[in-house]
Amino acid sequence: MMNRRFTHLLAAVAGLALVATLAACGQTKAASKAAAPVKITYWHRMTGAWNKAQQKMIDDFNASQKQYKVVAVSQGSYDALQQKIMAAAKSKTLPTMAQAPYTNIGDYVKNDFIQPWDSEMLTGANRLSASQLKDIYPSFLAAGQYQGKQYGVPYSVSTRVLFYNQDLMDQYGLTLPKTWADFAAMSAKLKPAGLTAVALDQSYDVELEGLAQQSGAKLIGANGKANLTAPTTLAAVNTLLDLRKAGMLRTAGEDGYFSVPFINQKVVFGIGSSASIPILQQQAPKGLHWGTAAIPGVDGHNGTALNGNDNVLFKGATKAQKAGAWAFQKFLLKAKNSAYWAAKSGYVPVTKAGAADATYQQHLKANPTFKAAVDASNNAFASTIFAGYTDYRNALMTTVDDTLTKNTEGKTAFTALQAKAEAILKANQSR
Repeated sequence: MMNRRFTHLLAAVAGLALVATLAACGQTKAASKAAAPVKITYWHRMTGAWNKAQQKMIDDFNASQKQYKVVAVSQGSYDALQQKIMAAAKSKTLPTMAQAPYTNIGDYVKNDFIQPWDSEMLTGANRLSASQLKDIYPSFLAAGQYQGKQYGVPYSVSTRVLFYNQDLMDQYGLTLPKTWADFAAMSAKLKPAGLTAVALDQSYDVELEGLAQQSGAKLIGANGKANLTAPTTLAAVNTLLDLRKAGMLRTAGEDGYFSVPFINQKVVFGIGSSASIPILQQQAPKGLHWGTAAIPGVDGHNGTALNGNDNVLFKGATKAQKAGAWAFQKFLLKAKNSAYWAAKSGYVPVTKAGAADATYQQHLKANPTFKAAVDASNNAFASTIFAGYTDYRNALMTTVDDTLTKNTEGKTAFTALQAKAEAILKANQSR
Protein backbone atom coordinates (compact mmCIF):
# COMPACT_ATOMS: atom_id res chain seq x y z
CA MET A 1 0.00 0.00 0.00
CA MET A 2 1.31 3.43 -0.98
CA ASN A 3 2.31 5.45 2.08
CA ARG A 4 0.62 8.76 2.83
CA ARG A 5 3.79 10.80 2.38
CA PHE A 6 4.36 9.48 -1.15
CA THR A 7 0.68 10.10 -2.01
CA HIS A 8 1.03 13.77 -0.99
CA LEU A 9 4.20 14.01 -3.08
CA LEU A 10 2.42 12.72 -6.18
CA ALA A 11 -0.44 15.14 -5.62
CA ALA A 12 2.00 18.03 -5.31
CA VAL A 13 3.80 17.04 -8.51
CA ALA A 14 0.47 16.72 -10.33
CA GLY A 15 -0.60 20.15 -9.07
CA LEU A 16 2.63 21.73 -10.30
CA ALA A 17 2.17 20.05 -13.66
CA LEU A 18 -1.38 21.40 -13.90
CA VAL A 19 -0.23 24.92 -13.03
CA ALA A 20 2.53 24.67 -15.61
CA THR A 21 0.09 23.41 -18.22
CA LEU A 22 -2.40 26.20 -17.48
CA ALA A 23 0.39 28.77 -17.58
CA ALA A 24 1.60 27.42 -20.89
CA CYS A 25 -1.92 27.59 -22.29
CA GLY A 26 -2.25 31.17 -21.07
CA GLN A 27 1.05 32.09 -22.68
CA THR A 28 -0.01 30.43 -25.93
CA LYS A 29 -3.29 32.33 -25.95
CA ALA A 30 -1.50 35.58 -25.12
CA ALA A 31 1.05 34.94 -27.84
CA SER A 32 -1.74 34.10 -30.27
CA LYS A 33 -3.58 37.28 -29.34
CA ALA A 34 -0.43 39.37 -29.67
CA ALA A 35 0.24 37.87 -33.10
CA ALA A 36 -3.22 38.69 -34.43
CA PRO A 37 -2.95 41.17 -37.32
CA VAL A 38 -4.10 44.76 -36.79
CA LYS A 39 -7.49 45.20 -38.46
CA ILE A 40 -7.71 48.04 -41.00
CA THR A 41 -11.32 48.79 -41.90
CA TYR A 42 -11.71 50.32 -45.36
CA TRP A 43 -14.97 51.77 -46.69
CA HIS A 44 -15.38 52.29 -50.43
CA ARG A 45 -17.94 52.65 -53.21
CA MET A 46 -16.74 49.99 -55.65
CA THR A 47 -19.15 47.35 -56.92
CA GLY A 48 -19.12 44.60 -59.55
CA ALA A 49 -15.92 44.21 -61.58
CA TRP A 50 -14.34 47.21 -59.81
CA ASN A 51 -14.92 45.61 -56.42
CA LYS A 52 -13.55 42.28 -57.62
CA ALA A 53 -10.34 43.85 -58.94
CA GLN A 54 -9.90 45.93 -55.80
CA GLN A 55 -10.44 42.93 -53.53
CA LYS A 56 -7.68 41.07 -55.35
CA MET A 57 -5.23 43.82 -54.42
CA ILE A 58 -6.47 43.75 -50.84
CA ASP A 59 -6.02 39.98 -50.70
CA ASP A 60 -2.53 40.34 -52.17
CA PHE A 61 -1.61 42.92 -49.52
CA ASN A 62 -2.97 40.77 -46.69
CA ALA A 63 -1.01 37.78 -47.98
CA SER A 64 2.19 39.82 -48.36
CA GLN A 65 2.63 40.33 -44.60
CA LYS A 66 1.18 39.20 -41.26
CA GLN A 67 1.09 42.45 -39.31
CA TYR A 68 -2.06 43.98 -40.81
CA LYS A 69 -5.35 42.83 -42.30
CA VAL A 70 -7.43 45.13 -44.48
CA VAL A 71 -11.16 44.44 -44.28
CA ALA A 72 -13.08 46.27 -46.99
CA VAL A 73 -16.77 47.18 -46.97
CA SER A 74 -18.55 48.48 -50.09
CA GLN A 75 -21.19 51.13 -49.49
CA GLY A 76 -22.45 50.81 -53.07
CA SER A 77 -22.22 54.40 -54.34
CA TYR A 78 -20.53 57.74 -53.71
CA ASP A 79 -23.69 59.20 -52.18
CA ALA A 80 -24.24 56.21 -49.88
CA LEU A 81 -20.57 56.25 -48.84
CA GLN A 82 -20.68 59.97 -48.05
CA GLN A 83 -23.86 59.59 -46.01
CA LYS A 84 -22.36 56.66 -44.09
CA ILE A 85 -19.17 58.60 -43.34
CA MET A 86 -21.03 61.65 -42.05
CA ALA A 87 -23.32 59.49 -39.89
CA ALA A 88 -20.37 57.49 -38.53
CA ALA A 89 -18.51 60.71 -37.71
CA LYS A 90 -21.40 61.76 -35.47
CA SER A 91 -21.62 58.38 -33.76
CA LYS A 92 -17.81 58.03 -33.58
CA THR A 93 -17.87 54.74 -35.51
CA LEU A 94 -15.71 55.71 -38.44
CA PRO A 95 -13.53 53.12 -40.17
CA THR A 96 -9.76 53.39 -40.30
CA MET A 97 -9.77 54.76 -43.85
CA ALA A 98 -12.10 55.32 -46.79
CA GLN A 99 -12.39 56.50 -50.36
CA ALA A 100 -13.65 60.05 -50.83
CA PRO A 101 -13.72 62.72 -53.53
CA TYR A 102 -10.80 65.01 -52.71
CA THR A 103 -13.14 68.00 -52.76
CA ASN A 104 -14.75 66.64 -49.55
CA ILE A 105 -11.52 67.14 -47.60
CA GLY A 106 -12.24 70.76 -46.59
CA ASP A 107 -15.55 69.80 -45.00
CA TYR A 108 -13.99 66.75 -43.30
CA VAL A 109 -11.31 68.96 -41.76
CA LYS A 110 -13.93 71.51 -40.69
CA ASN A 111 -15.82 68.75 -38.90
CA ASP A 112 -12.57 67.53 -37.28
CA PHE A 113 -12.70 63.83 -38.09
CA ILE A 114 -9.92 63.43 -40.62
CA GLN A 115 -6.16 63.39 -40.13
CA PRO A 116 -3.32 63.94 -42.63
CA TRP A 117 -1.02 61.21 -43.91
CA ASP A 118 2.12 63.35 -43.45
CA SER A 119 3.64 61.61 -40.42
CA GLU A 120 3.57 58.26 -42.23
CA MET A 121 3.93 59.36 -45.82
CA LEU A 122 6.57 62.07 -45.52
CA THR A 123 8.47 61.61 -42.25
CA GLY A 124 7.76 58.09 -40.92
CA ALA A 125 10.06 55.08 -41.10
CA ASN A 126 8.00 53.74 -44.02
CA ARG A 127 7.83 57.09 -45.79
CA LEU A 128 8.02 57.63 -49.52
CA SER A 129 11.42 58.50 -50.93
CA ALA A 130 11.91 61.70 -52.91
CA SER A 131 11.82 59.72 -56.15
CA GLN A 132 8.62 57.90 -55.12
CA LEU A 133 6.93 61.22 -54.34
CA LYS A 134 8.03 62.63 -57.67
CA ASP A 135 6.66 59.55 -59.41
CA ILE A 136 3.06 60.48 -58.47
CA TYR A 137 1.52 62.81 -61.05
CA PRO A 138 1.88 66.31 -59.50
CA SER A 139 -1.74 67.37 -59.97
CA PHE A 140 -2.94 64.07 -58.49
CA LEU A 141 -0.84 64.62 -55.37
CA ALA A 142 -1.83 68.29 -55.15
CA ALA A 143 -5.51 67.33 -55.25
CA GLY A 144 -5.29 65.86 -51.73
CA GLN A 145 -3.39 68.78 -50.17
CA TYR A 146 -5.19 71.22 -47.92
CA GLN A 147 -3.84 73.85 -45.55
CA GLY A 148 -0.31 72.64 -46.21
CA LYS A 149 -1.01 69.00 -45.33
CA GLN A 150 -1.56 65.81 -47.32
CA TYR A 151 -5.07 64.71 -46.36
CA GLY A 152 -5.76 62.60 -49.43
CA VAL A 153 -3.62 60.14 -51.41
CA PRO A 154 -4.69 59.52 -55.04
CA TYR A 155 -6.26 56.18 -55.81
CA SER A 156 -9.11 55.93 -58.33
CA VAL A 157 -8.48 59.01 -60.46
CA SER A 158 -10.08 59.71 -63.82
CA THR A 159 -9.48 62.35 -66.48
CA ARG A 160 -11.86 63.78 -69.10
CA VAL A 161 -11.62 62.63 -72.70
CA LEU A 162 -13.35 63.23 -76.01
CA PHE A 163 -15.14 60.20 -77.45
CA TYR A 164 -15.67 60.15 -81.21
CA ASN A 165 -17.66 58.08 -83.69
CA GLN A 166 -15.27 57.47 -86.59
CA ASP A 167 -18.01 56.30 -88.97
CA LEU A 168 -20.06 59.48 -88.53
CA MET A 169 -16.95 61.63 -88.81
CA ASP A 170 -16.10 59.96 -92.13
CA GLN A 171 -19.67 60.15 -93.39
CA TYR A 172 -19.95 63.90 -92.78
CA GLY A 173 -16.35 64.86 -93.48
CA LEU A 174 -15.52 65.96 -89.94
CA THR A 175 -12.19 66.20 -88.14
CA LEU A 176 -11.44 66.08 -84.41
CA PRO A 177 -12.38 69.41 -82.79
CA LYS A 178 -9.51 71.41 -81.34
CA THR A 179 -11.67 74.17 -79.84
CA TRP A 180 -15.28 74.43 -78.70
CA ALA A 181 -15.96 76.73 -81.65
CA ASP A 182 -15.29 73.75 -83.92
CA PHE A 183 -18.50 72.13 -82.66
CA ALA A 184 -20.51 75.15 -83.80
CA ALA A 185 -18.93 74.96 -87.24
CA MET A 186 -20.35 71.44 -87.66
CA SER A 187 -23.94 72.68 -87.58
CA ALA A 188 -24.33 73.03 -91.35
CA LYS A 189 -23.41 69.38 -91.92
CA LEU A 190 -25.11 67.76 -88.92
CA LYS A 191 -28.33 69.70 -88.38
CA PRO A 192 -30.01 68.60 -91.64
CA ALA A 193 -29.33 64.99 -90.63
CA GLY A 194 -30.87 65.49 -87.19
CA LEU A 195 -27.54 64.89 -85.47
CA THR A 196 -25.93 66.73 -82.56
CA ALA A 197 -22.21 67.43 -82.45
CA VAL A 198 -21.48 66.59 -78.80
CA ALA A 199 -23.19 65.07 -75.76
CA LEU A 200 -22.31 65.63 -72.11
CA ASP A 201 -23.61 63.91 -68.99
CA GLN A 202 -26.56 65.43 -67.11
CA SER A 203 -24.76 68.67 -66.31
CA TYR A 204 -22.06 70.85 -67.85
CA ASP A 205 -20.40 71.76 -64.54
CA VAL A 206 -17.18 69.79 -65.15
CA GLU A 207 -16.78 71.11 -68.70
CA LEU A 208 -17.44 74.63 -67.41
CA GLU A 209 -14.71 74.26 -64.82
CA GLY A 210 -12.33 73.01 -67.50
CA LEU A 211 -13.16 75.88 -69.84
CA ALA A 212 -12.73 78.43 -67.05
CA GLN A 213 -9.34 76.98 -66.10
CA GLN A 214 -8.24 76.88 -69.76
CA SER A 215 -9.20 80.55 -70.03
CA GLY A 216 -7.09 81.50 -67.04
CA ALA A 217 -9.36 81.59 -63.97
CA LYS A 218 -10.70 78.76 -61.78
CA LEU A 219 -14.33 79.00 -60.71
CA ILE A 220 -13.03 79.19 -57.15
CA GLY A 221 -9.43 80.38 -57.02
CA ALA A 222 -6.71 78.98 -54.80
CA ASN A 223 -6.95 82.23 -52.82
CA GLY A 224 -10.55 81.40 -51.91
CA LYS A 225 -12.00 83.99 -54.28
CA ALA A 226 -15.11 83.18 -56.30
CA ASN A 227 -14.73 83.96 -60.01
CA LEU A 228 -18.24 83.04 -61.09
CA THR A 229 -18.93 86.40 -62.76
CA ALA A 230 -15.45 86.85 -64.19
CA PRO A 231 -15.53 87.60 -67.94
CA THR A 232 -13.77 84.29 -68.67
CA THR A 233 -16.36 82.35 -66.67
CA LEU A 234 -19.35 84.05 -68.27
CA ALA A 235 -17.80 83.55 -71.71
CA ALA A 236 -17.40 79.84 -70.94
CA VAL A 237 -21.03 79.61 -69.77
CA ASN A 238 -22.24 81.33 -72.92
CA THR A 239 -20.09 79.05 -75.12
CA LEU A 240 -21.85 76.01 -73.70
CA LEU A 241 -25.34 77.49 -73.68
CA ASP A 242 -25.00 78.90 -77.21
CA LEU A 243 -23.96 75.49 -78.51
CA ARG A 244 -26.96 73.94 -76.81
CA LYS A 245 -29.30 76.60 -78.24
CA ALA A 246 -27.89 75.94 -81.72
CA GLY A 247 -28.61 72.23 -81.31
CA MET A 248 -24.95 71.23 -81.36
CA LEU A 249 -24.68 70.27 -77.68
CA ARG A 250 -26.96 68.16 -75.55
CA THR A 251 -26.91 67.08 -71.93
CA ALA A 252 -27.96 63.53 -71.12
CA GLY A 253 -31.16 64.34 -69.24
CA GLU A 254 -33.18 61.17 -68.71
CA ASP A 255 -30.49 59.14 -70.47
CA GLY A 256 -28.27 59.70 -67.45
CA TYR A 257 -24.93 59.68 -69.27
CA PHE A 258 -23.56 60.84 -72.63
CA SER A 259 -22.86 57.20 -73.51
CA VAL A 260 -26.52 56.48 -74.28
CA PRO A 261 -26.99 58.91 -77.20
CA PHE A 262 -23.39 58.21 -78.26
CA ILE A 263 -23.97 54.46 -78.53
CA ASN A 264 -27.27 55.10 -80.31
CA GLN A 265 -25.35 57.27 -82.82
CA LYS A 266 -27.44 60.37 -82.16
CA VAL A 267 -24.26 62.40 -81.59
CA VAL A 268 -20.83 62.37 -83.19
CA PHE A 269 -18.84 63.18 -80.07
CA GLY A 270 -19.17 62.77 -76.32
CA ILE A 271 -17.21 64.15 -73.40
CA GLY A 272 -16.93 62.19 -70.19
CA SER A 273 -14.78 60.52 -67.60
CA SER A 274 -12.15 58.01 -68.64
CA ALA A 275 -13.96 55.62 -66.28
CA SER A 276 -16.67 55.49 -68.99
CA ILE A 277 -14.33 53.69 -71.39
CA PRO A 278 -14.97 50.18 -69.96
CA ILE A 279 -18.71 50.88 -70.10
CA LEU A 280 -18.54 51.71 -73.80
CA GLN A 281 -16.39 48.66 -74.41
CA GLN A 282 -19.13 46.53 -72.91
CA GLN A 283 -22.19 48.28 -74.32
CA ALA A 284 -21.21 49.65 -77.73
CA PRO A 285 -22.22 47.48 -80.70
CA LYS A 286 -19.30 45.63 -82.28
CA GLY A 287 -19.88 47.48 -85.54
CA LEU A 288 -19.47 50.90 -83.91
CA HIS A 289 -16.01 52.27 -84.63
CA TRP A 290 -15.15 54.71 -81.88
CA GLY A 291 -12.09 56.15 -80.22
CA THR A 292 -10.89 58.76 -77.73
CA ALA A 293 -8.85 61.95 -78.01
CA ALA A 294 -7.96 65.09 -76.07
CA ILE A 295 -10.87 67.36 -75.26
CA PRO A 296 -11.20 70.72 -77.08
CA GLY A 297 -9.27 73.56 -75.51
CA VAL A 298 -8.76 77.30 -75.36
CA ASP A 299 -5.66 78.79 -76.99
CA GLY A 300 -3.93 75.43 -76.93
CA HIS A 301 -4.81 74.68 -73.29
CA ASN A 302 -6.98 71.60 -72.79
CA GLY A 303 -6.56 70.56 -69.17
CA THR A 304 -9.61 69.41 -67.21
CA ALA A 305 -10.55 68.96 -63.57
CA LEU A 306 -9.72 65.63 -62.01
CA ASN A 307 -12.52 63.26 -61.07
CA GLY A 308 -12.54 60.15 -58.90
CA ASN A 309 -11.41 59.84 -55.32
CA ASP A 310 -8.52 59.71 -52.87
CA ASN A 311 -7.99 57.53 -49.84
CA VAL A 312 -8.39 59.40 -46.56
CA LEU A 313 -7.50 58.52 -42.96
CA PHE A 314 -9.79 59.12 -39.96
CA LYS A 315 -8.86 60.43 -36.53
CA GLY A 316 -10.15 57.41 -34.65
CA ALA A 317 -7.35 55.25 -36.03
CA THR A 318 -4.83 53.97 -33.48
CA LYS A 319 -1.11 54.37 -34.06
CA ALA A 320 -0.92 50.75 -35.26
CA GLN A 321 -3.94 51.17 -37.54
CA LYS A 322 -2.50 54.36 -38.97
CA ALA A 323 0.75 52.55 -39.77
CA GLY A 324 -1.20 49.68 -41.32
CA ALA A 325 -3.37 52.01 -43.39
CA TRP A 326 -0.25 53.67 -44.77
CA ALA A 327 1.40 50.30 -45.47
CA PHE A 328 -1.66 49.38 -47.52
CA GLN A 329 -1.75 52.73 -49.29
CA LYS A 330 1.95 52.49 -50.14
CA PHE A 331 1.29 49.00 -51.50
CA LEU A 332 -1.37 50.45 -53.82
CA LEU A 333 1.15 52.97 -55.15
CA LYS A 334 3.53 50.27 -56.34
CA ALA A 335 3.89 50.36 -60.11
CA LYS A 336 2.41 46.90 -60.71
CA ASN A 337 -0.61 47.63 -58.50
CA SER A 338 -1.21 51.09 -59.95
CA ALA A 339 -1.03 49.52 -63.42
CA TYR A 340 -3.28 46.58 -62.52
CA TRP A 341 -5.95 48.77 -60.96
CA ALA A 342 -5.96 51.18 -63.93
CA ALA A 343 -6.24 48.35 -66.45
CA LYS A 344 -9.11 46.69 -64.58
CA SER A 345 -11.04 49.79 -63.53
CA GLY A 346 -10.73 52.31 -66.35
CA TYR A 347 -9.16 54.86 -64.02
CA VAL A 348 -5.68 56.10 -64.91
CA PRO A 349 -2.45 55.01 -63.19
CA VAL A 350 -1.68 57.46 -60.39
CA THR A 351 2.07 57.05 -60.87
CA LYS A 352 4.27 57.50 -63.91
CA ALA A 353 5.90 54.14 -63.15
CA GLY A 354 2.46 52.55 -63.22
CA ALA A 355 1.75 54.09 -66.62
CA ALA A 356 5.12 52.87 -67.90
CA ASP A 357 4.71 49.38 -66.45
CA ALA A 358 5.10 46.67 -69.12
CA THR A 359 1.73 45.08 -68.33
CA TYR A 360 -0.05 48.42 -68.61
CA GLN A 361 1.70 49.22 -71.87
CA GLN A 362 0.46 45.87 -73.19
CA HIS A 363 -3.01 46.86 -71.99
CA LEU A 364 -2.77 50.12 -73.97
CA LYS A 365 -1.76 48.25 -77.12
CA ALA A 366 -4.78 45.98 -76.75
CA ASN A 367 -7.05 48.86 -75.67
CA PRO A 368 -5.81 52.06 -77.38
CA THR A 369 -8.89 54.00 -76.28
CA PHE A 370 -7.25 54.39 -72.84
CA LYS A 371 -4.23 56.27 -74.19
CA ALA A 372 -5.92 59.68 -74.38
CA ALA A 373 -6.92 59.36 -70.73
CA VAL A 374 -3.34 58.67 -69.64
CA ASP A 375 -2.02 61.49 -71.85
CA ALA A 376 -4.47 63.86 -70.14
CA SER A 377 -2.85 63.15 -66.76
CA ASN A 378 -0.10 65.66 -67.48
CA ASN A 379 -2.54 68.52 -68.09
CA ALA A 380 -5.21 67.69 -65.53
CA PHE A 381 -5.78 70.04 -62.58
CA ALA A 382 -7.31 69.80 -59.13
CA SER A 383 -10.34 71.81 -58.12
CA THR A 384 -9.82 74.13 -55.17
CA ILE A 385 -10.53 72.50 -51.81
CA PHE A 386 -12.28 74.61 -49.18
CA ALA A 387 -14.60 74.22 -46.22
CA GLY A 388 -18.16 74.58 -47.48
CA TYR A 389 -17.45 72.93 -50.82
CA THR A 390 -20.48 70.64 -50.52
CA ASP A 391 -22.82 73.61 -50.09
CA TYR A 392 -21.12 75.42 -52.97
CA ARG A 393 -21.42 72.42 -55.28
CA ASN A 394 -25.11 72.01 -54.49
CA ALA A 395 -25.60 75.68 -55.39
CA LEU A 396 -23.57 75.27 -58.59
CA MET A 397 -25.62 72.27 -59.70
CA THR A 398 -28.86 74.15 -59.04
CA THR A 399 -27.54 77.09 -61.05
CA VAL A 400 -26.58 74.89 -64.00
CA ASP A 401 -29.96 73.16 -63.85
CA ASP A 402 -31.72 76.56 -63.93
CA THR A 403 -29.94 77.47 -67.16
CA LEU A 404 -30.85 74.13 -68.70
CA THR A 405 -34.43 73.55 -67.55
CA LYS A 406 -35.65 77.10 -66.87
CA ASN A 407 -33.60 78.78 -69.60
CA THR A 408 -32.28 81.29 -67.09
CA GLU A 409 -29.73 83.57 -68.74
CA GLY A 410 -26.16 82.62 -67.92
CA LYS A 411 -25.17 86.01 -66.50
CA THR A 412 -28.28 86.20 -64.32
CA ALA A 413 -27.84 82.68 -62.96
CA PHE A 414 -24.12 82.99 -62.25
CA THR A 415 -24.44 86.46 -60.70
CA ALA A 416 -26.79 84.90 -58.16
CA LEU A 417 -24.36 82.00 -57.68
CA GLN A 418 -21.49 84.44 -57.07
CA ALA A 419 -23.39 85.93 -54.13
CA LYS A 420 -24.16 82.49 -52.71
CA ALA A 421 -20.56 81.34 -53.13
CA GLU A 422 -19.19 84.44 -51.42
CA ALA A 423 -21.55 83.87 -48.48
CA ILE A 424 -20.46 80.22 -48.20
CA LEU A 425 -16.78 81.12 -48.37
CA LYS A 426 -17.19 83.85 -45.76
CA ALA A 427 -19.15 81.62 -43.39
CA ASN A 428 -16.40 79.01 -43.49
CA GLN A 429 -13.39 81.33 -43.41
CA SER A 430 -12.68 80.98 -39.71
CA ARG A 431 -13.34 77.24 -39.53
